[in-house]
Amino acid sequence: MAKSGELFEGPGLKTDLSPMIDLVFLLLIFFMVAANVITYPKDPNVVIPIASDAAVPELVEGRIVINVYADGTLKTIDGSTISLEALTTLMSQSKSRDAKTRLHLRAHQDVPYRFIKEATRASSQGGVPTVIFSTYQTSR
Repeated sequence: MAKSGELFEGPGLKTDLSPMIDLVFLLLIFFMVAANVITYPKDPNVVIPIASDAAVPELVEGRIVINVYADGTLKTIDGSTISLEALTTLMSQSKSRDAKTRLHLRAHQDVPYRFIKEATRASSQGGVPTVIFSTYQTSR
């Protein structure tokens, strides 16, 4: 017979928390990996300028990231140098795969404007007129 306050007769129920703990760790690993998929490698040799009105963009998909060095060299995020003609071709191919493709320029703070203008013109000739410029946000 059950004591007062007990619902069942017999030994007390024991709950094994191991599966729940395993599930929590698997979810933690999943979210850590998913968060890293969204980011892209940043070249430490490109010093990004600071802008007082910088905004963090919400949509990160569909970007072609190009680093512009102070000497005008263009490189992709994997570190390979790309010419203006190759950039036009890359943007055209990306636009045909994804209509929302945008050029993401990570230009060094000392790069002359003419190099940025050439890169944006090459992107526009490839059918991608939308350009995102990387800047650091200052505290307001």
